[in-house]
Amino acid sequence: MSALAAIEDDEALAALVRTYHDRVVRYGRRVCRDDFDADDAVQEAFSKVARRPELVRDGGVLGWLMTVVRNACHRLWRPFARERHMLGERVELETLATTDHPIERWELVQAVHVAIAQLDRPSREVIILRDLEGMSGEETCRELGIDLAAMKSRLHRARTALRAKLG
Repeated sequence: MSALAAIEDDEALAALVRTYHDRVVRYGRRVCRDDFDADDAVQEAFSKVARRPELVRDGGVLGWLMTVVRNACHRLWRPFARERHMLGERVELETLATTDHPIERWELVQAVHVAIAQLDRPSREVIILRDLEGMSGEETCRELGIDLAAMKSRLHRARTALRAKLG
């Protein structure tokens, strides 16, 4: 790699970090529910993207970063004292499953993530922004480029579809 290409990659990486850092941190804090674990997960995500220069300019890098953060959080997850936002409602993890086995609760959370991944793109985007990232309605509207009424109806349809997929 030439020196010029390395400089351009460093500049692109710095721009990527400036653009997405706050969102990825916010997402990490929602998923990990612990600032220390979230910081570790975010650091892992950005260090991995730094080692993969082809991803720096990829349009789907935000989704990739959030996937790395989510996976890191799951590895660091301490299920005995966590809460999650699920379908717009705050739910204690102990109520997510009828068993006290953390692995079964983790599998249920994984099932929710798989069901979210199966939603159409607009539904998936609004669920992730509102329920996983915890963005306000106004922030979500701004991010999606839609008005509040459209966002609310899209969110309602997305939650209904997600509930249907989960049975």
